[in-house]
Amino acid sequence: MKIDLNEIWEFMELAPEPKTAKAGEQWIYELVAGNITISKLKSKDILNLKKEENYDTELLPSIFTFREILWQPNVYTQPALCIPQLNILKVFCEDYVAEMKKEQNGDIWPYFDLLNGLAQFCKEALDRMQTENDAGEIRISSILGDLRKKAFPVIKFFIFHPMNRKDYQIDALNRLNYAVKIMLTQYNNKYYDLRDPFWNVSVGNPQNFIAKTATEEQIEKTIEPSNLSPTEAPSETLDTPFPKNKVTAPITADSIDSELEEL
Repeated sequence: MKIDLNEIWEFMELAPEPKTAKAGEQWIYELVAGNITISKLKSKDILNLKKEENYDTELLPSIFTFREILWQPNVYTQPALCIPQLNILKVFCEDYVAEMKKEQNGDIWPYFDLLNGLAQFCKEALDRMQTENDAGEIRISSILGDLRKKAFPVIKFFIFHPMNRKDYQIDALNRLNYAVKIMLTQYNNKYYDLRDPFWNVSVGNPQNFIAKTATEEQIEKTIEPSNLSPTEAPSETLDTPFPKNKVTAPITADSIDSELEEL
């Protein structure tokens, strides 16, 4: 069952547990934010995100509002201008996750995947910029357009976080709307390129997931890579926390504005 990003809180209030709860089953959540999918979330994990002590209100401006590389047009036209800004955002995300892990706050682990994903998108942009620059065929608008498209669902997740400061949220939303306009007019993106974050909700027994994971690990240990053909060999991308893209509903500026009115 697919649920829009902001509707998850109302869903949890109306249906705190499935009808089969007596059989040991629970709601199992999956957050899909573009290229990033965070699976096997329980109701407790979702509710932890809404606790005041678990959300840093300065996070949104730190990863978006102050990072003009994600929304400003006609400024970052040369690699020398882009690379420092991409490195700043990448290092911030990595350092933030590392610092939070030191505090051993397991309640906010979904944020780790989202911020690590944003850092990875910056790295991909940096690597592509270096490769194309070496080849003498660099296309800054294409690189930044791709970065902003990938970052869009992650940024929108944080913009519509229920614990945001209202002034921070409105400021970031105005910039996001501006960024959408720039992506459509200058970076050759389409509305359907901008994927809205959402939740997948299913019913399951957490113990079954644990058992399934253990079985999958055992199967992997019994497979000898040398016996696999090139088409069967495990890809390096399987080890990354960023699964294959999942297409979501198109997002438009009108729908973004309507979401703000609902808050």
